[in-house]
Amino acid sequence: MKLTRFLSISGLSFVLLTGCKTTGNLADRIKPDINKKTNQLIEKVEENAFTPELVSFKATGKMDDGEKSNSFKLNIRMKRDSVIWISVTAYSYEAARILATPDSLFFINRPEKKYFKGDYDFINEQLNVDIDFKSLQSILLANSMGLDEMDKVKRSGDKDFYILSSFRKAKLKKMKEKSEKFDGDLVFSNWVDPETYRIAQLGILDLRYNKSATVNYSDFSKEGPYNVAHKMEVKVSSSQPVKISAEYYRFTINETLNFPFKISDKYEPLD
Repeated sequence: MKLTRFLSISGLSFVLLTGCKTTGNLADRIKPDINKKTNQLIEKVEENAFTPELVSFKATGKMDDGEKSNSFKLNIRMKRDSVIWISVTAYSYEAARILATPDSLFFINRPEKKYFKGDYDFINEQLNVDIDFKSLQSILLANSMGLDEMDKVKRSGDKDFYILSSFRKAKLKKMKEKSEKFDGDLVFSNWVDPETYRIAQLGILDLRYNKSATVNYSDFSKEGPYNVAHKMEVKVSSSQPVKISAEYYRFTINETLNFPFKISDKYEPLD
């Protein structure tokens, strides 16, 4: 491993390792079992994931980029592995509507009367990120990321959590010099609560652009048969740090949903 890459991983990992928050007294919590095999641990995480066929919930949130902060409300509806529908409201008016499927992304900007329809590559290239439907679904539901292939998952020690990490090649086409320097790797880390096997924190490192993001989950409680996070906090570390906090409420599980999405003829495509 090249020195520059090692330093990038070490530095960004330190940011993630010092960021995990949970509720309750850690001294009173169940501790990780060092004898539990990694494949057993992954199976337990999958068994306890939040995976309803249909789910809807609302959220209040706030975004702060260091220069300004904005409050918003979300109405989120999902059909597992098929559709994510999000309505964003600010000042009692719908500001945006988003429809995501595994291969397409649609977005309406109501104040500017503009829209986007296409795939994830365009958004990823514009924002220098690497997100797809599956990762968006996992982040919203506090489920694990990067544990699909057990033989590529690495386990590390922590006195309070199981930590499972994996590498993945970025999907985006990269400039040659960035590809040679960082090999286009993404690193996913999952902090697993040893009591509930739910995800207490997700960590994402993008070694191409020296970016990191952490997603902390808290206030877990039962919603039907599932143990569900009711608070989420996202921190993005880059040239312009961003912090997003959201509180979930009013869940409905496996009830009939619709996903209305219509683009007005008066709207223009986003530039």
